Amino acid sequence: MSENSSILVCGQRFDVGRRVITFEDDPKISAYTPHCVSHDGIFPTAPAKGLGQMATRYRGRRLIGADRSLGRLQQVLKQFVVHHDGMGTSRDCFRVLHDERGLSVHFLIDNNGDIYQTLDLVECAFQAAGVNEIAIGVELCNRGDALQFPDFYNKSLYKQWPRDKVTCAINGHQWLCYSYTQEQFDAMVALGRTLARIFPGLPQAFPQDGSGEPIWGTVSDVRDYAGYLGHYHITNQKWDPGPWDFKKFVQSIRGRIFYPAVPGKEKADLPDGTEGAEEIAHDLFDNNEKTGEGGYFPIGPMGETRLWHGGLHLREERGQPLVSPFAGKAVLARMKKEEEWPEVGSSNFVLLRHELAVGGAQLKFFTLLFHLDAEDEEKRQPNWMKAGKEKRWWKELAEGETTQLDQPVAAGEVVGHFGEAGKRGSWRGQVHFEIFSSEEIGAQVQPGFWTAIDGSKGGRFCDAPEIVAPIDANRSGTLAHSEVVSFFHGNPAREKFRKLAVRHLSEWGDRNDWELALNRAKDFGGLSKAAKHNLYANQIQPHLWWGDDLGSLGLPDDKIVWSYHPITFVLWLHERMQGQPQAAKGVEHESAFSGKKPPAEIKDDAADGAEGFIDDEDALFGEAAKSLNLEKLAAGYPDEK
Repeated sequence: MSENSSILVCGQRFDVGRRVITFEDDPKISAYTPHCVSHDGIFPTAPAKGLGQMATRYRGRRLIGADRSLGRLQQVLKQFVVHHDGMGTSRDCFRVLHDERGLSVHFLIDNNGDIYQTLDLVECAFQAAGVNEIAIGVELCNRGDALQFPDFYNKSLYKQWPRDKVTCAINGHQWLCYSYTQEQFDAMVALGRTLARIFPGLPQAFPQDGSGEPIWGTVSDVRDYAGYLGHYHITNQKWDPGPWDFKKFVQSIRGRIFYPAVPGKEKADLPDGTEGAEEIAHDLFDNNEKTGEGGYFPIGPMGETRLWHGGLHLREERGQPLVSPFAGKAVLARMKKEEEWPEVGSSNFVLLRHELAVGGAQLKFFTLLFHLDAEDEEKRQPNWMKAGKEKRWWKELAEGETTQLDQPVAAGEVVGHFGEAGKRGSWRGQVHFEIFSSEEIGAQVQPGFWTAIDGSKGGRFCDAPEIVAPIDANRSGTLAHSEVVSFFHGNPAREKFRKLAVRHLSEWGDRNDWELALNRAKDFGGLSKAAKHNLYANQIQPHLWWGDDLGSLGLPDDKIVWSYHPITFVLWLHERMQGQPQAAKGVEHESAFSGKKPPAEIKDDAADGAEGFIDDEDALFGEAAKSLNLEKLAAGYPDEK
């Protein structure tokens, strides 16, 4: 069996960074096997309630139908159910699920942190009644009940994975149980971070009370919940995964943030530590500021003049991938073929909308990646494009029109590739990277970090002295190319610009005032009116995308935005969302156990549970499933009792 570190989703491989054994690597842990794996039988020997004699241990997800694409699956999946198996090893768990119960689960995590994948996530596993259609499932190897099996991990076969005994109260009943190994926790974090990149509809959240502590019991309207769940959150007939610390786990995976690219490096994700993330930021500052080619923030799109420039340019070879810095949705895009690009290079772009909870604030903002390559090769097209080929907007996009869409993207997911732009005849690989919002969101998270400047009254040109004066070396009131380049190349005052939050008229907005602004500005006083018209027609107008019909995207009608230095913004949010994960309240030392045995009808998972895995939605597949309409599927079904 070859070494592997990738999981399979819709046939695509995604690296987890840990040892993974998939159903393709080892058929003995494949839920696709249409017969028992430990003996010659076909049907499960002790099928879960409601299954009967069926050779198939899984089914297709009805909500995706025939469209088994990643884009469609991203729209459906919104839960990850965590179980413990009540077994000694994950292979024991698979044998019981597959051969005895006729059940399945997508992942198994063994005592040593090995991740087993038994099904592609495009399939629906039989693991949690009521939510199987919209959920992924994992079984963590853990014997569970330490009261019933007090010496289990003292046995020679298992003592290499010692565990503490702890107590927790679930649905009002106290349990003396075994904790999880650090290897299992680390494997779950690695898996969770990978899934966060793949599935933006699966938030890093868990059922919690008003103080942010976990709810140790069933939740109402569980079908409507999005995030991580325990089996006990779904049914009071289960207590797994027992003492699993959802709070610490979610804090460990939440907030994974990426730069769109780190030129010269294959991966753009930020290290967990602040120091390493700052080193990457300084490399990106240098990439932007020391080339002398313009594209600065918040003014200097061409390395000269006082024109507002809400983002900055990063240089890298054409065709290199760009990822979404945060989870969100692709809401607007344009993809023209190279032969249709204007004289200053690519006018292709993707606009991403994000909503993130940071501290007590709910932030709403946008990322713009401009000067993208033409996505002519289907195999290279990002998922948001591939998923759109059956959508009504696909024809508009394919014809090079600016197109509204609503496609989920994960943090770290490829959303485009570096294109080329620059002066006529000297295009270079680059991307315009911009982050903006309709409100000043910096003070909501950390008052005083960002220096806010309202330059909205200046129209297309910046007249804020805090920005112009440090650059204007000869005090002329205009900015020459040499002044702008010199300032961003080495003037220490440029570092203050990295913490600016600037309110200004977006350069991308078409308000029928561009030529009037160019004619009035002294910055272009040396050009004739015809030359100014050509400047607008050839270099500005082809890039505009923000018309008057985009209010539904959450963009301000007046086209005035708050822009942030995008490199600093990514680093800043990364630091705000970091910190030592805090252990949840509710898990105590074994000395806190009262000695009272929990009710016998509440079961472990694979070890001795017969109920809580399937419902009518799962049992009635094949011909019988034709009577199930979407209304019934959306409502879900209760456990059989």
